[in-house]
Amino acid sequence: MLTRPLSQLQLFVPKRERLEKAIMKAYTDSQDADTVIQYVVAALIRNALCISDFSLICQELVREILLVAEPTDVLRKFAPLFRDFFDSGKEWEQVTKRLYKKTKEYHRYNNRVSDCKKYLFAKTTPIEELNGQQYKLVSTFEDAIGKIHTWSLRDADKNASAMKIDAVLELLSSLTIFEKEGVRRFVKLENSEIDNCTRHIKIRKGEIVEEPAQISANQTEAAKPSFDFSTMSEEERLQLVNQLLPEGVVLADTRREAVRNEETKERSISEEFGVPEKSIASTQEIETDSGAITTLAKEAAEAIAAKAKPGNPQSIYKKPKSDKQKEHKDELLREANKGKPNGNKKDRKRKRRK
Repeated sequence: MLTRPLSQLQLFVPKRERLEKAIMKAYTDSQDADTVIQYVVAALIRNALCISDFSLICQELVREILLVAEPTDVLRKFAPLFRDFFDSGKEWEQVTKRLYKKTKEYHRYNNRVSDCKKYLFAKTTPIEELNGQQYKLVSTFEDAIGKIHTWSLRDADKNASAMKIDAVLELLSSLTIFEKEGVRRFVKLENSEIDNCTRHIKIRKGEIVEEPAQISANQTEAAKPSFDFSTMSEEERLQLVNQLLPEGVVLADTRREAVRNEETKERSISEEFGVPEKSIASTQEIETDSGAITTLAKEAAEAIAAKAKPGNPQSIYKKPKSDKQKEHKDELLREANKGKPNGNKKDRKRKRRK
């Protein structure tokens, strides 16, 4: 009795328990080791791309096929993927000796699937981290006659990397069990993407499903504190900040310190130049917006200090010399030039210049 092969829906939709039973029944009915081993490879592809666990599925059946079934090219091609199905190293050595004539032949097949082998049993994103969201992997393939078709896989891992998806779907394209009207389906991968397919159920069994209450704008406004800090004075704000500070920490008022420094400077100026303190203090203006104190006394004090400060000695004004002083200086120069050649000539030149 011929049995129908498992379809895409039968391999990529059911949960693990149902899928495992379907694969075992298919082998019992057909005894087709090549086809069944590809069914298990399809389950491992789901294990790599979905958050559900399909690792080591049909473990005993795989062990039986690789240890007993007649060696074929299909078994040699996919056998390296099932090394983790064997706990004993001796059993795995027995498998390699049965299927491969030489060790080099095994390594050649193993290298062909090494790119995707590391992804088949790697852990995927825990379901708790999805926050109730559901995703699906949507891919497009080219079939054996060049037509494009779309294939989707539910329960996908949203954090699967592009390298992982490419390697695992390349393995899917190597399977020969998926056909439609005699045309092989998965031949060449074209595109692949992960989409959010979370469902929002509104009505179930004729009854409206309650939705989580949304916070309205009025509720948000009501939740805001009703206290208005803008109505507080500066002293009240300082008291509030001091109450909120940790014990032993004191808030320093830099503005008051600046005022004290300004007053000290003004007193020193008034003592030095005799400027009354009241006249300086009367020029002070308080800026109510920023709370900072500005003073015109600073400019007045700077102007007074600039006038009182002695300038450069060379810049002090000198009274011009009288004619008598000039004549006396000329006589001293003539006496000093006596005995020197051209001395009188120099004196005559000086007189002409004067």
